[in-house]
Amino acid sequence: MINSVSGSLTSISAASGSTNTTSIRTVSSQLIEALDLAGPNFTARALGSPREIGAGMTLLGRRTDDELRSAHERLGESDQRIAQDVRVFIEDGLAGAGSPIGDVLARATELNAMQSGQTRESRMQAVLTAGLEWLDSARGSALNLLNVGARTGLIVTLTTVLRQVVGFYVEQAIREGDSPQASQAWNVAAITMIGPALSLMGALRDEGAGTANLQTRLGRVCMASITMGALIAAHLTGASDSMLTSAINTTVYTVARDLCNAFFPLNNNAGAITAQATGVTTVAFGTVQFLLAELAALMPVSGPGRAAAGLGLSLGADVIAGALNGVGAVIDDVISLLCRSWPLLSPSAGLEPAWVDPESLQRSVLEVRAGVRLPTAGQLGDALLNVTASRTSAFHAINLVVGAAAVALATTDHGENTQGHILNVCLMGMLMLIYFPFIWSCSQSAVFAKPAT
Repeated sequence: MINSVSGSLTSISAASGSTNTTSIRTVSSQLIEALDLAGPNFTARALGSPREIGAGMTLLGRRTDDELRSAHERLGESDQRIAQDVRVFIEDGLAGAGSPIGDVLARATELNAMQSGQTRESRMQAVLTAGLEWLDSARGSALNLLNVGARTGLIVTLTTVLRQVVGFYVEQAIREGDSPQASQAWNVAAITMIGPALSLMGALRDEGAGTANLQTRLGRVCMASITMGALIAAHLTGASDSMLTSAINTTVYTVARDLCNAFFPLNNNAGAITAQATGVTTVAFGTVQFLLAELAALMPVSGPGRAAAGLGLSLGADVIAGALNGVGAVIDDVISLLCRSWPLLSPSAGLEPAWVDPESLQRSVLEVRAGVRLPTAGQLGDALLNVTASRTSAFHAINLVVGAAAVALATTDHGENTQGHILNVCLMGMLMLIYFPFIWSCSQSAVFAKPAT
C-alpha cells in the first residue's frame, strides 16, 4: 500500500534537528513506501512537496551512512583491507599490490579501461561487474563440487556402510560356526577369482565388439597378474585362512557400488584420459588414502572388527567408516576431473578455448553433473564386465597383500603402532600399483568411454 508523506512536515522538521532514531526510522519508512512506483494507484503528489522529499532523503541518507559505518566496524581485519582496497580503486583508480582481491581489481581495471571516460562511477561499475564475474565462476566450481560430492560421496558412503554391516554378520557367523581354516582359504581363492573371471568375459566381449585396444588388453593382463600374485602371497603366509569375511564384503561392496554408478552416472565435459593425468591422479590418490587410513586408525572399530572383538553392531561407527571412504572417493574424482581438464596434462581435452569460437565460451568451462538413467543391457554389461571386474580384482589384491604383510609383520619385533604405519604404507603402494591397470582396463575404444568412478 502507498502511504503519503504529505502532512508529516512537522515530524520531519523535528527529526532533522534530533538524533531520535525512532523518528528517523518512521520518516524513512514512509518515504520508502511512497516510492513504491509499482503500486497501481501511484501519483506524483504521493511523494509530498519538494521540501518534504528533500528532508526525507537527507534523513534516509544519514540512516544509511550510520548502518554502513556500523557494518564496516564489525568487519574483520581482512575484510576491512578488502573494503579499503575497493574504496581506493573507486576514488583514485589504483589497484594496490598484494590485495586479497587482486584478481578482481585487475579485471576491474581492464573493464574500466574500456570506458570512454574514467570516472568514479565508471570505476564503481567496473568493480561490480568484476565481482559478479568472479562470483559466477565460483558458482560454477561450487556446483561441480556439489554434484561430485552428492553423487560419488553418497554412493560410496552408503555402499561402504553396506560392506561393513555385511562384514559384521559374516564374521559373526564364521566365529559361531566350526568351518576349518583350510576350507576358508579355498573359499577365499574362489571368491578372489570372480574378478579375473569377469575380466576375461569382458575381454572376450570387447574383442567381439571391436572396442578392445592395447590399453584394455594390458590393463586386464596386469590386473589379473597382480591379483594372482597377491593370492599366492596370502596363501604362502597363511593370511588367506582368515580372510573370508574380507573377500565376501569386498565383493558385495564393488558390485553394489558399480550398479549404483550405472544408474547414477557422473556426466562431464573433461578431456580424455591420458598417462600424464593418470600419473598425477595416482600419486594424489595414494597419498590421500594413506592419510585417511592413518585417520581411520583413530576412529571407532566398525564392521567385522567389532564382531572379532566381541562387540555389537554399531551403525554410527559404520557411517564414520563410510564417510571417510566417501571423502577419499570424492577427492579422487575431483583431482581426476581437474587433471583431465588441464591442457598441460590432457592436450586432447574436449574443453575448447574461448578464442576458438567466442560464442562457445560455455564449452570452455568444466561442467560436472550427476545424472539419473535406466541403464541399457550394454551399459550394465560395461559396468559388470569392465568396471566391476577390475575394481573387484583390484580390491581383492589390495586386501590379500595387506593381509600377507600383516602376518609377516606379526613375527617381527615392531610395535603395534609401527606395524599399523607400515601396513598403511603398503596400502598406499598397492593403491598406486593398481591405479593404472584399473584405468587402462576401462578405457575401451567406444566414444567417450570412461570408467564410472
